[in-house]
This record gives sequence, structure tokens and C-alpha cells, in this order.
Amino acid sequence: MLNVLLINPPAREASDEAIVVPPLGIAYLAAVARRVGHAVSIIDAFGEGLTWEGFASKVGRLKYDVIGLSGMTPVFDTVQRAIPICRPQARFLILGGPHATAFRETILDDNPDLDFAVYGEGEQTFIELLDAIEKNCVTQTIPGIIIREGIGPPRDLLDNLDELPFPARDLLPVERYRYPLSGDSRMTTIISSRGCPFGCIFCDKGVFGSRWRARSAENVLAEVDEVVRKYGVKSIVFYDDLFTLKKDRLEKICKGLIKRKYPVKWKAEGRVDIIDEELLKLMRRAGCDTIAYGVESANQKSLDYLGKKTTPDMAQSAFGKTRAAGIRTMGYFILGIPVETYDEALKTIRFAKELNADFAQFSVLSPLPGTKLYREAKEKGWYHEVAAHSVADKDRLRPVVLSENWDEEKLISIVHRAHREFYLRPSYILKCLMRIQNMKELRKYINLGGKMVNYVFGRSR
Repeated sequence: MLNVLLINPPAREASDEAIVVPPLGIAYLAAVARRVGHAVSIIDAFGEGLTWEGFASKVGRLKYDVIGLSGMTPVFDTVQRAIPICRPQARFLILGGPHATAFRETILDDNPDLDFAVYGEGEQTFIELLDAIEKNCVTQTIPGIIIREGIGPPRDLLDNLDELPFPARDLLPVERYRYPLSGDSRMTTIISSRGCPFGCIFCDKGVFGSRWRARSAENVLAEVDEVVRKYGVKSIVFYDDLFTLKKDRLEKICKGLIKRKYPVKWKAEGRVDIIDEELLKLMRRAGCDTIAYGVESANQKSLDYLGKKTTPDMAQSAFGKTRAAGIRTMGYFILGIPVETYDEALKTIRFAKELNADFAQFSVLSPLPGTKLYREAKEKGWYHEVAAHSVADKDRLRPVVLSENWDEEKLISIVHRAHREFYLRPSYILKCLMRIQNMKELRKYINLGGKMVNYVFGRSR
């Protein structure tokens, strides 16, 4: 048996983050490692709101056989900051996740304090690596492993996701997680499927692949039972890329939720080209209160460039049908698309308002390593290395892709303009006021409104 610590590093700087969700990746690793007999603990420093000093103090209390970290490229600087803090406390230091997967050829050379890394879907590789460490026989024959002598063969994706135990939420600070659309309710996330068969050029499929694999409806409902009964969850965010892809599975989940009569609201993501009016009504009856759609752009040439396989008309239809079913809508929009001019980006802002979405998020186009967009940006000289490796919290909006049509000032300006025009419209403010039913909700909207005013005016250029 090994003594294992899994870590989600702190935020770059102490701040009141609006979104703090469970690190399900390491929670799954904890669950599979514990199932085969290892002693496992988790420090979710981000979830706990630990400072870097508090994190170092907590890690330094004990020694471990193995410390594991996971990280995505946009926040990998926090992982690199955590590595030297963890190094003295571990016999073996292991890294996994999207960044290690994308940079598998160089990850150990770039981070000499690491002993091993894992690429791809990590659960089976992790427990095989722990077994090899116990037997003192770690070799590159383990699929998905990265050691200094070489890289192991790719690991086949797990076919039956029902074989995985539920994430080890008992090791997490469940009371601290929050999501803006969940209000003050205790919330959690659930991943009911993995992989995406669609070809968006900005989507990273390095870990879960292109083949859509879904847990059974019965397995998903059993996890819902656990989070409601054991942890008192009142709000669930399904973190799947494609929760609505398979109609019969979704119907079974919805009917199971209706039968249970839990006082739980839930949110999911959908595609605007996969819409069924009767299914939307069933989702509403089952407690779905918000569906988020990746609209991205109002311009067809931009959607084609991004590989979306959708149209603006599809978005109009999806938002209208969702609203008619009594479900709130969230729209994701991308600004700074290389084939798009400033005026065409303004069209996307207008389109977001025309959709009458309840919420909107406008982001600058950012290429993740391993994606088609990343390769193109590097080849054409669009990739802004300084912004990509920025470590200052105030620089999180710095654009990574600077093409012929977009410079940094123009991109940052239009993102602020988009949020300002969408959220500070009199008609939108009136709609929000009409939703308020008590003083608690009024205080919530005042707080959110203050943050939005500070965002669009205090940080705009």
C-alpha cells in the first residue's frame, strides 16, 4: 500500500473566484487508487481558497510515497509553482492531465523535479504505475506512461465507463464549491460521458479522444442519488461536452429524476443542431433549469472555419425552443476569429442580444496545445507566446491569437464591449429585476451587478 496525495494547486493570486468546481479528474484517480488498496488524500487548494503560504504549510505536514498533480495549459504556471513545494515531501512526483498529454515529448525535460508523467485517459495508467512503484519496476511498457527513458504506448480508451467508481467527493471540500447559475445552493459537477466526435478546431481531445462514450442512465442516476443523499447537493452541473447527444439515454435519466422527486436543479451543455422539443419539455420536468450552447459566431464563414457544422439559424431555433420549454439559455461566443473583421465581430454581439439569451459569455479565441487551431496559429505566426505564458492574474484576458485582423488592444476592447452591451442593457436589467422574489436574490443581483460594472469599466481599456 502506498500513501498517495493528489493536489489541485492554489489560484495564482488570492481572489473571490465566481466559479469553483470540484476537480473531478483527481477525484476519479483517488477513487480508483483507493479501490485497489492505497491510502489516498486530496488537497484541493483552489477549492479551499488556500494562499500559497497556506498550501506550502499544508503539504509540508507529512511525507508521501507519491504526490500527483494535474493541470491544463492555461493554468500550468500554478502547477510549476507547486512542484518545488511538493518535491521534498514525495518519494515520487507524478504529473498528468491535458498539459502533460499535449507536451508528452518534453514534459519531463521541462520539469526536472518530476519523476513520471501520465498522458491520455489516466485512471488505469495511474493504478498500474502505483503498482509498478510498489514493485520497483517502472518501465515504459506501461501504456500511457512517460518516464525519462521514453514514452509508453498509447492506452486504449476505457469502453465501459460504468466500471469506474464515483469520484471520491468525501476527500473534497464539498461545501466550498460554487457556480454562478447555482445561486447559494450546494453544487457539484457530474461527468456522464467522455469524448466528442465533432471537429471543432479549438477543442482539445488529447485526454478523452474523439469517440463518444457514455455511462448508462442507471449509473448516472446512482451518482445523483449519492450526491443528493450523502452530500446534500441541490444543484448539479453536467460537465459533459455532449450531455444531450443520445436521446434514449437522456430520456431515461430525465424519467429517473422525475421519479425521484429530488429538489435539485441541474444544468447541461447542448449543441444547437441536436434539439428535440419534446425532450426539452421532459428535461424541464426533470429539473433542468439552464442549457448552455456553443453559438460562437453570427457569421457563417467563421462557423465553417471553426469546424462547427452549425448555422446561425440553428442557434435561433435552439434558443427559441429552449426558452419555450421554460429553460434558461446560456450562450458561448468567440471573438477574435482570424477570418473575421471587427465589424463582423460586432454582428456576433448583436446576435447574442437578438437570441434573447439569459446569459452570455464572450471569450477571445485561444488555441489549446494539440488542437488544429494551435498548429495553424504556430505555423502562421499568430501565436502570442508572452500572453500564452502570462502568470499575472490581471492578464487572464490577454489574447493568445493575434492575426492580421486583430491586435491585442482591439481584442481586449471588444470583449469588454460585448459584456457591457449585453449585460448593461435596460431591457436586460429589467428582466433580471422581474426575476427577484426576495431580499436574498436582490442582494445576489446587486453583488453580481457590482462585479459586472467593475469588470466592464474598471478593467476595460
